[in-house]
Amino acid sequence: MNLKTSTSLCVLAGAMLANSQTYAGAKMQLSDDSAIEFGGSIRAEVISQEDGAAEGDSFSTNLHSMRFYLKGKVTDSIAFQLQTEHKGGTMVMLDTLAKFKLSNTVNVWAGRFIPPSDRANLSGSYNLPTWQYPGVASKYPIPQKGGRDDGVAIIGSKADGRLAYSFGMFNGKQDSAVPTDSEAFSGRLAYSFWDKEGYMGKSTYFGKKDILTVGLTAMQQQDAFGDGTATSDFSAYNLDFMMEKNLSSGAVTTVEAAVYDYDQYGGNTAKEGDAYLVSVSYMPPGQFGPGRIQPSIRFQSFSPADSTVEDTTRWDVGVTSVIRGHGARIGLFYGSQDTAGAGDVSVVKLGLQLKL
Repeated sequence: MNLKTSTSLCVLAGAMLANSQTYAGAKMQLSDDSAIEFGGSIRAEVISQEDGAAEGDSFSTNLHSMRFYLKGKVTDSIAFQLQTEHKGGTMVMLDTLAKFKLSNTVNVWAGRFIPPSDRANLSGSYNLPTWQYPGVASKYPIPQKGGRDDGVAIIGSKADGRLAYSFGMFNGKQDSAVPTDSEAFSGRLAYSFWDKEGYMGKSTYFGKKDILTVGLTAMQQQDAFGDGTATSDFSAYNLDFMMEKNLSSGAVTTVEAAVYDYDQYGGNTAKEGDAYLVSVSYMPPGQFGPGRIQPSIRFQSFSPADSTVEDTTRWDVGVTSVIRGHGARIGLFYGSQDTAGAGDVSVVKLGLQLKL
């Protein structure tokens, strides 16, 4: 993306930010039981990276992500959703799914969407207290853009909505060496002790909820990897925890933690192993400038089963001005990653996010 295009996008984003309190996704009621809703989002960033470019340090502007979505309610029990991702001059479909409501607590989703997985993937990069997606720890080989896959899932709840469950069958990793009948299966159980969460949980609600949720995820695909003569499996497990609490002082504190066991990764012991994630953020009471301030820090680590391969670790530190929740925020972020065999890479980003 050239500088002129980036500058134009930043001007547009700045204008939207200045008027963010008046923006909302458009919704039209077509009849008593049908409606349509559409909106969009943008993430733009200024990047200063050390040791990231071949010639050394680098500085750039980047349109990290631009999305448009369309949601339709056909009847009280049938709905659909479409969402695009525009990046690097190309467009892909993130979500293309139909939703069928079997009861007040049981739904069936079919199409392309985020499968049952860890909180990090279900939350996505738009719903983090930090800026960068935690790809060191959350590294499932989900084949489609944005952690999506094609398949069908049952999504429901028990215990007055506190116990959320989901289970699905998906295409999984597919290439010329993978048998055509090799499906992927994934499932998730999550229990909310405080306020309830839906299927698509967030990594922070900026104090709009008090959250204490524990989730367990399992993924498996037979014959997911192959070289034309032999195939091997993939299986992984994840346990995640999140607590967000509004304090009596008016402050909000958030803690997220997760552990991963990549038990089988196609026989690639450099990708098999254990991963860890810990994230802490805090919002002091009161408003500072255009919004509330949320400092955050996150640590990730991946320890491969192959003892000859070094661990990969990453630290992310940042401060965000939360202007209108996830709909309008701007922040300054620093990340440092020590990758096995590649040395240290550090990056500073100024990020702007707008979402309707």
